[in-house]
Amino acid sequence: MRRLGWRFAICPLAILALLIAALGESGLRAIESAAVAAARVRLAGTVALLEPEARAAWLAPDEARPGALAAFAGTAAARAGVRVTLFGSSGAVLADSAEKLGLQSREGDRQEVVAARTDEVAFALREVPYLPHRVAFFARRLDEGGRPLGVIRVAEESDLVDGRQGRFRDLVLVLGLVALIAIGVVALRTARLVTRPVRAITAAATALSHGDFDPQLDEDDVAPFGELAGAITAVARNSRDRTEAGASDRNKVLAILGAMVEGVLAVDLEQRVLHVNGAAQRILGLSSSHPEGRRVLELARVPEVHAILANVLARGREEHGELRVVGPPRDRWVELHASPLRGPDQLVVGAVLVLHDVTELRRLEAVRRDFVANVSHELKTPIAAIRGMVETVLDDPEMDEALRRRFLARSKEQVLRLSALVSDLLTLSRVESGGQLREPQRVDLREPVEDALAHLRGIAEDKGIATEAQLAEDELVVLGDADSLRLVATNLIDNALKYTPAKGHVTVRLSRGPTHAILEVKDDGIGIERKHLDRIFQRFYRVDQARSRELGGTGLGLSIVKHVVLAHGGDVNVESSPGQGSLFRVRIPLA
Repeated sequence: MRRLGWRFAICPLAILALLIAALGESGLRAIESAAVAAARVRLAGTVALLEPEARAAWLAPDEARPGALAAFAGTAAARAGVRVTLFGSSGAVLADSAEKLGLQSREGDRQEVVAARTDEVAFALREVPYLPHRVAFFARRLDEGGRPLGVIRVAEESDLVDGRQGRFRDLVLVLGLVALIAIGVVALRTARLVTRPVRAITAAATALSHGDFDPQLDEDDVAPFGELAGAITAVARNSRDRTEAGASDRNKVLAILGAMVEGVLAVDLEQRVLHVNGAAQRILGLSSSHPEGRRVLELARVPEVHAILANVLARGREEHGELRVVGPPRDRWVELHASPLRGPDQLVVGAVLVLHDVTELRRLEAVRRDFVANVSHELKTPIAAIRGMVETVLDDPEMDEALRRRFLARSKEQVLRLSALVSDLLTLSRVESGGQLREPQRVDLREPVEDALAHLRGIAEDKGIATEAQLAEDELVVLGDADSLRLVATNLIDNALKYTPAKGHVTVRLSRGPTHAILEVKDDGIGIERKHLDRIFQRFYRVDQARSRELGGTGLGLSIVKHVVLAHGGDVNVESSPGQGSLFRVRIPLA
């Protein structure tokens, strides 16, 4: 900005200097022309005055002529105040008032002398090496009776010409310097008036380019450029609005992408990461917390991702694929959907990859298939048995009454088994969908446990199994559904009685923990191998298929227990060893 101020000041100064120089040059030329004309007139008059005396000296007798010419040159020069030189018709110097200089041998060749020998008069203005100023010369040819006598030349050895020019030059320099100083001061002040608002506007524009959208422009500082300042302020306001809108939109997009369950990965033409959300980082296991700008293969060695992105970038069309991500903790299946990113000219500038983790969907599909297969299998056996026995009874009207009753009794058992299976399926369905639990109530957990023990005590006595109840003396209040909690206790105790041999022992313990009520059902039955413990709570899972069916189990009891306990905010686990019995532990938060 300081350079701009100097430019404002220097421009008028340069113009003024050029103008002064041009005027000075014109003045010098005019002065020289006037001085030369004046010198010519004056020297011509001097020659005219001296001409009679000079002619008289030339007409002196031959022997007296040199002395007469020399005397004339000396007295005429002294009287007229000029240098007087006399030349013969051949150009030789006959007499010179400046004879002491010893330069007469070259004077005859001077231009004015040569010109005067052919013409009557001649004038010249030239520099003389031994004088500080130029000298004006005027020469005239003298004739007598039509015969040329010689040339008389006078020279003015003064600063008549150069002195005037010098004085004029000094005057021009002084006046020019004064004018330049005055104009310079005015120009600097004017430049300061111009550059101050320009400096303020430039500072505001610079701040705007750095992201400061609130420029401080005082009206006094930008007075001559009010419209420009207003335009800058309007641009800043619009830029701020657009920036805030863009930042808001960007934050919304980032929030949406960050909250998406699906992974999103955007890359450029070189497969450098433009954006990746948290879900994609988790699915691909990206090794960097700041992956932007790095190649995908540098972050995750997943050939399938590299291949599908390369296809999209090369072909410019959508691609679909599937990826298996090897655990731990377990393998995952991911669906890949890649689309090209196009610029304003519809050319491909990158690609977007959406990763959808379908592991849970695959698991649910497998569970559904297993569930359908198990239900079909569980229903097929009793239905086949009922059908066989009923057909046998119908096909043999002569059948013995005792045998008929036995077949019908067996059919009844199978019907009851089907009823229990359907009932458990309905119960499990309601529990899993949340329909089993009513509005949570304050329940003393001792009551549903005591009801379950009372209901199953007869079965224990029939099998010769001793039961022991160790219930807390103080109430254990939980928030939940009493019927559902009774179902939990019933299934656990019934399961223990089924897999405990005669003369065995089952213990039901209910205690208070720091934050939970703890229900434990322990038996000394056949136990469970370690490999089955992780799957014991799955639907229709049985450790011993034949024994379970023989005991009338549906394979759904422990699954019902798990879902009811989870619905109450608790958890359930099992500890068991083959031949050592089992311990099922349920924890439900206290109210």
